[in-house]
Amino acid sequence: MSATSSSIIPAPSPAKVDFPEALTYRFNDNSAWVPAAKTHDEAIDLAKHAYPELRGIRRDRITFHTTGKSSIACITPAAWQLVVRRLPPYHVVDVRIRELPDGDSDLPEYPYLVTNVVTREKEERHLQKEESSPQTGGNRLSRMISFVRGGTDS
Repeated sequence: MSATSSSIIPAPSPAKVDFPEALTYRFNDNSAWVPAAKTHDEAIDLAKHAYPELRGIRRDRITFHTTGKSSIACITPAAWQLVVRRLPPYHVVDVRIRELPDGDSDLPEYPYLVTNVVTREKEERHLQKEESSPQTGGNRLSRMISFVRGGTDS
């Protein structure tokens, strides 16, 4: 069936874009009004602009939180638009820095098996050296004590 000039075809409804005009970001008890970001990445940019101390922080460590019905909830990147659209204008959004899991997180991680194999190989080489070298000067403990003392007890 073809459409005639007299038939009216409704335009597809655009996505709802009724974001609040602005939000209140709060970081370390300092508040700043910012335009409501359309995306999580844009929200991070606005937070870094409003709070210069965030500029050196990795983007994945900056999080946003809002008060829910009974507790504070983190706004994930995937839920950013869904949540922000429902916030009233100038609603307070807490900006936080996610803690690193531990102090060694910047160090490369090595699988346990690899380190175990390396340790075993070192032990085997050490044992081969001990077996191939002549056993003079008593047992191993006395040789170590002699070495620590700086002597050459035989």
